[in-house]
Amino acid sequence: MGKTGMKNIRNALSRRATQIFILVALGGVVLGFGQRIETLSYQTYMQDLELDTTLELIEVRERIRADIFDQILKLRELATVVSENPTISQSEFSARATEFMADNQDVINIAVAPDLVVTIIHPLEPNRSVLGLDYRQNEAQRPKVEQAMESGEGLVTGPVDLVQGGRGLILRHPVFYSNGGPDVEANRPWGILSMVLDYDAFVARLQIPELAEKYDLAIRELSPTGEVEQTIIGDPNINLVNPIELDFNFAFGVWQLAATVKNGWPEHRPDFWLHWLLRLQGAAGVTIFAWYIMRLAENRKLAEERLRMGIEALDHGFVMYNAKGILVLCNEKYREIHDYSEVVKPGSSYEKIVRDSIRRGIVPDAVGKEEEWIRVWLEKRENGAFETEQRMPDGRIIRTSDRRMEDGSVVGLRIDVTDLKKALLTAEDANKAKTDFMGVLSHELRTPLTVILGHVRLARHFDRTPAARDLSTAIDADPQTRETLAPKLATTLSKLGDIMQTVERSGNHLLTLINEVLDFAKIDAGSLSITMEPVQIDDIVAPTVDQLRPMIEDKGLELKVKSATGVMLADGKRIQQILINLLSNATKFSDQGTISLTCRIRGEVVEFRVTDTGIGIPENELERVFEPFHQVDSTATRRFGGTGLGLAISRDIATAHGGSLVATSIIGKGSSFLLTLPLRPAIAVAAAEAREAEVA
Repeated sequence: MGKTGMKNIRNALSRRATQIFILVALGGVVLGFGQRIETLSYQTYMQDLELDTTLELIEVRERIRADIFDQILKLRELATVVSENPTISQSEFSARATEFMADNQDVINIAVAPDLVVTIIHPLEPNRSVLGLDYRQNEAQRPKVEQAMESGEGLVTGPVDLVQGGRGLILRHPVFYSNGGPDVEANRPWGILSMVLDYDAFVARLQIPELAEKYDLAIRELSPTGEVEQTIIGDPNINLVNPIELDFNFAFGVWQLAATVKNGWPEHRPDFWLHWLLRLQGAAGVTIFAWYIMRLAENRKLAEERLRMGIEALDHGFVMYNAKGILVLCNEKYREIHDYSEVVKPGSSYEKIVRDSIRRGIVPDAVGKEEEWIRVWLEKRENGAFETEQRMPDGRIIRTSDRRMEDGSVVGLRIDVTDLKKALLTAEDANKAKTDFMGVLSHELRTPLTVILGHVRLARHFDRTPAARDLSTAIDADPQTRETLAPKLATTLSKLGDIMQTVERSGNHLLTLINEVLDFAKIDAGSLSITMEPVQIDDIVAPTVDQLRPMIEDKGLELKVKSATGVMLADGKRIQQILINLLSNATKFSDQGTISLTCRIRGEVVEFRVTDTGIGIPENELERVFEPFHQVDSTATRRFGGTGLGLAISRDIATAHGGSLVATSIIGKGSSFLLTLPLRPAIAVAAAEAREAEVA
């Protein structure tokens, strides 16, 4: 092997090593980018998980807070009774405590300790051993008792193991003299009132066991320095890693709810390995693609060699002129466009080819103004870029595209766009035909459907028809048939009425969909009619509410309506159409709560607001819901039905009135749609008076 062969081998090996290095580096970059995506995705997943957990824990915190406040309030009421009767006896207190415990099933016992010594307790017999307990001598309970006396507020201690079994929470509240006497100073400490709650019943009532199935949690009492003083609920030995912490700020101190998901936060988001497998596949794909590009680069010289052959194979005319306007290169298609003229060949000038084409009638647009046409044509080419369309004698349309290169040469394409033009015209005609077809089809469907609904309404009340009454009369005339056939006839007619009612409901829904399609076709064609007339605002609101109230109340929703008094200039039926659509949507997407329709006049505009307590709309979808055929979620189409045209039509109607329709929403809490229309009160009143004058 010679030196040249060895050199070629070394060059080939060097290029291959470089390619391998680039491919490995590229794969590493893609995988690094994938790792970054995974990190960001995991952070997003954890944020969502922590947010969901926080929201649920907030509900739990508020439930516990409300329960503790309620228990302390009840204990405070009982403390007030004692403060007003500081000499209360055991029997008097037991009578009051019996009534109190009947309404509070979780209470195990209540103790009264004047001067911090227990002298009264209810129930007495199971707790007689507690009598005489001096809190000042009890090291375990004295700190909390003193804290309650100093703060003047109720507090909670626990859980503690009870002598009678089980665990309890101790609620304490200080008692003060309510009125001073000759020897008693008002608001002087009298003693303390203690109430023991059944801890397990307390926890069960707050649904803590159900929550503990999902979360590792603990409710702790914190010291002023933030140290844990006692664990109220949960395992005091549990180790929570990066828990979500929510504080309770009570008058007697601070509690903290801390929780993580069961067994700690996940280390990876779901389908972690699947995502990495996809990234590896992506990296492999990118690497293979890069390898393919390198192979293309290696074949560049071969491609350049084949370029000339490719130009000849073009389905369009290709031509190149040098800086002096002399033809350098053209393909067979270019010569075919010029009818294979002998002039079209390398060495001919551009101007000579153009004049020859005009002379032979290839350029009909230049007939009668040849010199001017040639001058304009040449000037445009000199400006660097020139595009135009030229109609040939045989009807073909040729698009001319010339580009001047940096060296002054000109490269041009001659493209036959005849089929493209025809296709464009066909598409425009098809779009018009589609709109016309939608309108005609909606009309054609609505006519028979209206007839069908009419007959269905008759069939729903078939028992009132002469034939049914005659049959009923004939059956009643014979005692034997009356006894056997009359019930069956009634059942049959009732079943028929139910079936026809179902058919009528579905038919009305279908008619609504057809009307939406028809209105959309009119809007698309620009033929939606708006008849502006003076109309009372309440004449718009009242019929709409009367029509939809049964549907709303049948779903268990409450409908609130507040109308306004005044005259506006509008198409009343079209405004009703908007309100019906908004109320129907509100009903469709609400399972409980309230739907409200509020109307008010503000200056020169009238506002109609429809609000619901439904599922809500994501913020990024608030504008898209007004797009034709758009649904927030594809599953919503299946669950709730509809064409997705209602809101688009409603906004177009509002715009046609010179108004607007906008939406606001909070996910899970509901949505609000605001329809704002010009009031035009002076014009509306003048038109109404003119119409009344014509009638008179």
